[in-house]
Amino acid sequence: MTTLSHDHKAIQNMTTLYQKNVFNPKTYKFNILKPSKNKKLGKKITKGRWKGMKFYTLALVERETCDPNCEHLEDCYGNNMPFAHRFIANKWLLIRMKPELDDLDRKHPLGYVIRLHILGDFYSVEYVQWWGEQLDNRPALKIYGYSRCHPGDPIGDAIKGLRDKHPDRFKIRFSNLLDDPLSANSETLTDKGITCPVQLEKTPSCGTCGLCWATPKPIRFLSH
Repeated sequence: MTTLSHDHKAIQNMTTLYQKNVFNPKTYKFNILKPSKNKKLGKKITKGRWKGMKFYTLALVERETCDPNCEHLEDCYGNNMPFAHRFIANKWLLIRMKPELDDLDRKHPLGYVIRLHILGDFYSVEYVQWWGEQLDNRPALKIYGYSRCHPGDPIGDAIKGLRDKHPDRFKIRFSNLLDDPLSANSETLTDKGITCPVQLEKTPSCGTCGLCWATPKPIRFLSH
């Protein structure tokens, strides 16, 4: 994984290396929510309670939308993703996604999963609440992902509240929050938890594993 120096322009400006692949949702010509083509994630889930559901993904601008306390600002996964389309977090993001979610509701009445966020993070309380409204009104919608926003700050509190309200459909793990059972922690911080089976090559993808949204135990990730 590419690691940037602390004085690199992308670190100092809290943004991505790949400005040419940052898009304004207002003028973007394609769908914001994309069917997964990510080998590690998989295209659909093949086991467990969400079996048969397809993955869709959303990528925001890494660092710009992230908690400044994130341990991976310098070695962000996005450093090695030059071709990913990243979307600016503005009002048009929500405007554009709503009809796309309507289409997914019609296409997948038995359920579908949005992976939040391939890049980026929850960037405001209002944004978390917007996803809460979608969960309230879309019974087919499931959400899975990770956040470095922790309880104790407004965004983290909003995420926890939504996780408590929709425990079977809003599966967001807090990154590097060791005392939270539904956390996702780096091997550099702990030797406890279930080590990611995909990283151990025990299963090919998240879709063939399912532990992150199925188990109430912490997941431990090897440093990328």
